[in-house]
Amino acid sequence: MVEKFKKHIGYYIVLFLIFGLGLLVTLMASPNSKLQIFTISLTIILYVLWGIFHHFINHELTNKIMIEYILIGSLGLSILFFIMEGGGL
Repeated sequence: MVEKFKKHIGYYIVLFLIFGLGLLVTLMASPNSKLQIFTISLTIILYVLWGIFHHFINHELTNKIMIEYILIGSLGLSILFFIMEGGGL
């Protein structure tokens, strides 16, 4: 497990940067909810693309893995739109 983590540390650093920068830009766009939705959506899309790219480069990409990333990204987007647009009664 540790060896696999060390082998892929660069990919994890980029993933951390994607989420970190996404959070930072979202917080900076605080009064503008439309811009926040855009930045969070972009972060989720980058997460999905980076995950698929990572598995493609390491010859581990399967349909199951690709569908998993897409479904997790879709779930994140669904939660985002529910909270930001339709969460109130």
